[in-house]
Amino acid sequence: MNLQEELKALKERIAELEELAKEEREFPQVGDIYWRIDDKGSVDNSLYNDYYTDNHRQAIGNFFQTKQQAEFTVKKLKVEAELRKFGRPFEYGKFNYYLFFVIDGDNLKIDFTSYCQPQGAIYFESEEKAQEAVSAVGKERINKYIFGVED
Repeated sequence: MNLQEELKALKERIAELEELAKEEREFPQVGDIYWRIDDKGSVDNSLYNDYYTDNHRQAIGNFFQTKQQAEFTVKKLKVEAELRKFGRPFEYGKFNYYLFFVIDGDNLKIDFTSYCQPQGAIYFESEEKAQEAVSAVGKERINKYIFGVED
């Protein structure tokens, strides 16, 4: 292929990409439907009008582009709430057991920290309490909704 043919092919590709860019737009725009979680934990949709309620929902993360994203979040929140029933606040200088997922090993593990508090962790007073939480909530649900991994 000579340079003129390459240039023509590139111009055609640029034109295609410019058309795609026109079709893409930032979400949300006034008039878009978005999904949210109501105060009963149900998923509902709303029309985005750039009102304060729309913007407040968006600011706290209760704003989803798809129904599936909102439904997943409800299930994740339920799993976290169930785990917290077995948990306790982080206690500096003490063993704070928490769950983590080893990607290479493809399994759920329990570890502890005493002086560093990772973001978002739920802490347990003992390894046994953490294992009790895993048994009660279900390893598969924890893997899927907390770590985003399906067995």
